Amino acid sequence: MSQNNFIKNPQLDGSDFYWSGSQTGVLLIHGFTATTAEVRLVAERLHQAGYTVAGPLLPGHGTHPDDLNRARWPMWLERVKLFYEKLLRDCTQIFVIGESMGALLALELAAQHPEIMGVMLFAPGIKVNRLWLANILAPFKAYIPKKGKDDRLFWKGYNVDPLRGAAELRKLQKHARRQLSKIKQPTLVFTGEYDRTIASDSAEIILKGIQSRIKHHQHMEKSAHCILLDQEQEEILQTILAFMENPKQQPLS
Repeated sequence: MSQNNFIKNPQLDGSDFYWSGSQTGVLLIHGFTATTAEVRLVAERLHQAGYTVAGPLLPGHGTHPDDLNRARWPMWLERVKLFYEKLLRDCTQIFVIGESMGALLALELAAQHPEIMGVMLFAPGIKVNRLWLANILAPFKAYIPKKGKDDRLFWKGYNVDPLRGAAELRKLQKHARRQLSKIKQPTLVFTGEYDRTIASDSAEIILKGIQSRIKHHQHMEKSAHCILLDQEQEEILQTILAFMENPKQQPLS
């Protein structure tokens, strides 16, 4: 089958981006099976607000599901670190935004780089429903169709779940959990009321595990898993901007 048979919304731009702005940079990291289209709309708004923004397309994504089955989680982290290093050359302070699996990579990066000013985690994939099945099924199947119908206009990514790739995501989850006690930066965690992908205690696991003095959980009442593309995007953007303006200010509940 051709690449486009496996990709939802192949016409969208899901490639790497790096847009120069001020000396405050924002690194945005997409999730498992997705592309940078998942974070691009928010990145565009942040760039319009003057920030330098960057988003890597993670290895194995945006091409063919077989490529994701060949990827290993340290490859994803190395790609993220490469873009972080690019931002370091141009910026004096950097914030990190991650969605789903991207939130785990954001945590890994923050654990290694205490100079990061703040971390924003959207639908963090620290605990994903039924992900354990990937290890059981991977020896027998390459990928399985995604459940449910997704009509979001601006999401680009695979319409199947590559099972060996999903098994790598499980390894990343375990590693990220071991890094939580190293996180001391101000941290915002966002979850969606209609998210059926991550477990309901995902935010609690992170907030209890990190050592940040400033940490806040914001539950979005109208959003599902892809919070950055859902209908509360404007409210989220204002929260992001306020947080980056003063990350040491505890947000109001």
